[in-house]
Amino acid sequence: MPRSYGGPADGRRGFPVGLRSGAGALLAAAAAALSTLILATPAAAAVPSCRVGAYVTDLYAVDPVRRTVDADLWLWSLCPRKDLAAVQRLEFTNATRTMLTDPSSEKVGNEYWTQVKVSGTFRQDFDLTDFPFDKQVVRIRVEENELDESRFAYRADVKNSTYNPRIHVDDFKITQFRIGVVDEPYRTNFGDPRLGQGGRSRYSQLVIEFQLTREDMTSFGKQILPVYVAFLVALISFLIWSTDNEVAMVARLGILGTALFAIMLNLRAVDEELGTFLNVTLVEEIHFMSLLYVLIGVANTTYVLRLLTDPMLRPSARRFNSRIFAIATGLYVIANIVAISLTVSF
Repeated sequence: MPRSYGGPADGRRGFPVGLRSGAGALLAAAAAALSTLILATPAAAAVPSCRVGAYVTDLYAVDPVRRTVDADLWLWSLCPRKDLAAVQRLEFTNATRTMLTDPSSEKVGNEYWTQVKVSGTFRQDFDLTDFPFDKQVVRIRVEENELDESRFAYRADVKNSTYNPRIHVDDFKITQFRIGVVDEPYRTNFGDPRLGQGGRSRYSQLVIEFQLTREDMTSFGKQILPVYVAFLVALISFLIWSTDNEVAMVARLGILGTALFAIMLNLRAVDEELGTFLNVTLVEEIHFMSLLYVLIGVANTTYVLRLLTDPMLRPSARRFNSRIFAIATGLYVIANIVAISLTVSF
């Protein structure tokens, strides 16, 4: 016994010799029994699996409002047995509609090759927070619908899976494609008595993923142009003066009211077009900043009108108006530049 685990090697400070001999014999017997048990226990059978892949022939009808995308694709499986053909037991877990052709199958070498054509509409989680500089991830989820992971598993055919390079997605370009397999967990055994009462289950799932990067800024220009026009109208209101102060201020308020109405109307149209009622996009941030600018103009005009009622304060009214005009306009321009820069950088 090493000195660090019981003292001197001669055993004078260790266990008695008889006890040490008995312990050694007991350990040897236990080791022999364990070895026999290991040799007698058969190795766990490997879970049957198939290599599955996909070729996406078309991707279209990207709809952020409905949160869907349409796709056409071929799916195939290579299996060691004909009865395992994975494409005959498909479930598209994020689909609202699918159409499948009849599977075709043939034996190639020692494997069975089966393929099927799929067309469908698939639900997506679009995030338009960074619109129009946004990147969207589109996923098609294909799952084994009969055999849980203890009885069957997918293996991704990464090398042979890809997409049609002629695919053209409106407003977007495809910047990334990948395919992989995950185990999808469920908080139920779906009544399968082999999984135990109240148990859980996991099923093999193939995930086909695209990254789409927006490249068309036309819609952004159409949405934002009315807002900047309204901003320019509100800016001009700061410069309106007349010998009749009351008429000038009333004209200012009328212009600012028109600008406010135009921004609100355009914001409503943007929300309906993008379907972004529950989050804030760059376009909406610019709308909000423009609304604030107009409201500052209203407050400024109201205060200036009050000052102008006193002839002694009329010079102060012009100075106050000029100061608010410079500060509000400068902050508006800076805030827009920062907001757009941050969105582009992310």
